[in-house]
Amino acid sequence: MGGAKRHDFRVAGVPLILITVMIAGALSSVPTTSATSACDVPPSSDWSQDVPGDYLEVSTVGDGGLEGLFGYGTTSNSLKPLERGLSTEWSDGTWAGFQGVAVMNNSATTLSMVLMPGYLYTFCIDFSHSGGSAASEAQGDIYLMTDQNYGIYEIEYGSRGFGGSEQLDMMPVEWRDMATWLPFRDSHAYESVGYEEFSVAIDSTGTAWSSLGLQDSQNRVYHLVLDGWDNSRVADSGATGGTMNVEIMIDVEERQTLPNYTAYMLIGALPLSCIIIPMILHSRYHSAALASDEGKMQEVPYLKDG
Repeated sequence: MGGAKRHDFRVAGVPLILITVMIAGALSSVPTTSATSACDVPPSSDWSQDVPGDYLEVSTVGDGGLEGLFGYGTTSNSLKPLERGLSTEWSDGTWAGFQGVAVMNNSATTLSMVLMPGYLYTFCIDFSHSGGSAASEAQGDIYLMTDQNYGIYEIEYGSRGFGGSEQLDMMPVEWRDMATWLPFRDSHAYESVGYEEFSVAIDSTGTAWSSLGLQDSQNRVYHLVLDGWDNSRVADSGATGGTMNVEIMIDVEERQTLPNYTAYMLIGALPLSCIIIPMILHSRYHSAALASDEGKMQEVPYLKDG
């Protein structure tokens, strides 16, 4: 009677908290589709002046050689830097004879391109069944690699079936990086996916081989590998049993970057400050001591006892 009244909010006899839970559950169950893609690239991109084949090379992975391993001598070195967005679904016939991107069963398809500093590249990749395909599920693996790692990947593909993965498992973990391929920055590996979006920004065009003159430091080729076979990685999807079509959109945005020398300045600022600041403090303290010695004599009053 004298206590506080309890307020119970209801809508048509249903508690408001129950309605909130139902709405949240309905929103969380909505699947993410390519309609909400982060790539703002129309299917028919404006390539009226240039040919996409000058910027993008589509090939099926084959048996690798020393040229791909050391990052020189490949046909991809003639590619121009990718500075504009593109879609593999060209509907205006800009790229004559282009049949689209597909991944055959127990194989892989590679898109080679030159990525440059100063741009943010966003990739949107969608796997789907091809007409009459017996694939059980349209899922594949996506890897972004450098030239050197792609050369090792080709060698692994060419030697599949010879038990190389068992030998790799017997090797210590700290040594495996020298015997197998790695995705770019050891992070751009997306496995067992039907649709994937990711972004990458290149910081430098230099490589370990460019200092030896074995690779052009201005045009560094990267390989987007669409994997449809069981490689040496544990979490890959393996063969699907049929052909998959792949729609790829690449959104290219120019971004502002700081010069490379700013990193060296920031790194060197701390040790230099540990040397310069004490020298400045010591100099000012020493100058203050000299100035006090040159002052005039002054009498200081004092009180006598008694």
